[in-house]
Amino acid sequence: MNNDPLWMADQVTYQIFPDRFAIGKPHTSESKLALPVYGDPSYSRRRWDEMPENPSRGKDFFGGDLQGITDRLDYIQDIGVTTLYLTPIFIAPSNHKYDTTDFFTVDPQFGGEKALKPLVRELKRRKMRLILDAVFNHVSDSHPWFHAARSGQKPYRDFFTFSENGEYECWRGHRHMPELKLENAALQKLLFWGKDSVLQKYLDLGVDGWRFDVAVDVGLGIVRDMRKALRQRFPSAVLLGEVMGFAGDWCNGDQAFHGVMNYYFRDAVLGWLGGEVSARQMNHAAEEYYRGYGHGGAVRSWNMLSSHDTPRLRWTIHDAAQRRLAVVAQFTLPGVPFVYYGEEIGMDGGHDPDCRRPMIWDENRWDRETLAFYKKIIGIRQSHAALRRGELMVLGHKMEDEALVFLRHTDQINETALVAVNNSSQPLRRIVFTPYSHLYHALPMKNLLDSSQVVNMEAGNLRVEVPPRSAAIFVPDDTRLKNYRFFKPRNLARGIR
Repeated sequence: MNNDPLWMADQVTYQIFPDRFAIGKPHTSESKLALPVYGDPSYSRRRWDEMPENPSRGKDFFGGDLQGITDRLDYIQDIGVTTLYLTPIFIAPSNHKYDTTDFFTVDPQFGGEKALKPLVRELKRRKMRLILDAVFNHVSDSHPWFHAARSGQKPYRDFFTFSENGEYECWRGHRHMPELKLENAALQKLLFWGKDSVLQKYLDLGVDGWRFDVAVDVGLGIVRDMRKALRQRFPSAVLLGEVMGFAGDWCNGDQAFHGVMNYYFRDAVLGWLGGEVSARQMNHAAEEYYRGYGHGGAVRSWNMLSSHDTPRLRWTIHDAAQRRLAVVAQFTLPGVPFVYYGEEIGMDGGHDPDCRRPMIWDENRWDRETLAFYKKIIGIRQSHAALRRGELMVLGHKMEDEALVFLRHTDQINETALVAVNNSSQPLRRIVFTPYSHLYHALPMKNLLDSSQVVNMEAGNLRVEVPPRSAAIFVPDDTRLKNYRFFKPRNLARGIR
């Protein structure tokens, strides 16, 4: 797998906001928040069943930590998740840790490095992956580098951009987040070029990759240099960027990120299901990001529906059937399904900070139907290579229906899936032409979401029937005819696709 440039395409990613996921044993909420690391008088210490402070100051703490994540890995793995992504875990004065004061130290609130190492070991034992969050565009104004820079110390003065009157560049005008001058060679050595740099230290510890905050601000030139710096020692490490827009230039090619947080996918799907985007535009948007990101960039990007920065899916899409349609699109279009903690049990939450409520561990409050559906769709995806690594052929933009329709296929002739997502209140009954050479006439196609539905291919088309607000995933079933196989080994010759 270390030599496989597309290993990320096979993953299901689960995002965790560490302060809000789980408190590790043996602590309770009360004992954890009584620790000295929560003693700052500006902090608000919250019970696990309380709501986040609103409006947020970033100073309310619930006590979640890395040990809590390790304790809950059985639950996470049982869902089908294969990769964890943690929002920043390094020392910072806030609960979200996006205002770093020390990149080289895991925050004691989360248990420090002594809690990170066993988490990494346990993930590796389970053959699971870990992605950490890198906030390289800016730091906290209480970072020692910034204090040294303001007093004129070298080389730190050149880590930031100051004007003659003492003002400094800061992220989107927030003075508590001074921006780093990432072009500086000494800073680059600390962040990624050196063997003991931030990126390399944690990759050496066993982390599998990094997600970069405000990736557009980080810059393409810096991304190119980071990939170059890591290529020899960590050839399988992935770098993913938070790009809130169309990200073609940011993940297409070996000079860009391996993938991105696919907001283009998110806004298209939620806009379509919310009635603000037409089905035709939805189909085109799927093809646009796939072509624009390139196959490798698209299948390694995170197909997200929610995160710590956005409202949860239940808050955005009120109809349960439509939420399932969103999840089907998330798990079948090119990209890595990205599940924000708690989505699988139907947690609710509006805009930040409401979307950052603590994880619900009282199973009586879980949406069992939603959890079962996540497990089912994850199992389907992981059992079919076409849904993980397959090329995309969009079909729905040729139709007049309120449906997203597309084909996925690999270079193995029997690895194919035709997906139809019907967002209409009426059944979808159409003949769908499929210009792909290995969906043979009379080949049975079974619907993985409804085992009773099997439809035979006609001469290059499939007669599709999908109920209202439902989806179908049709895959070849080459086991139905006795002593006959549609997919013959002689069709697997080199050059045949």
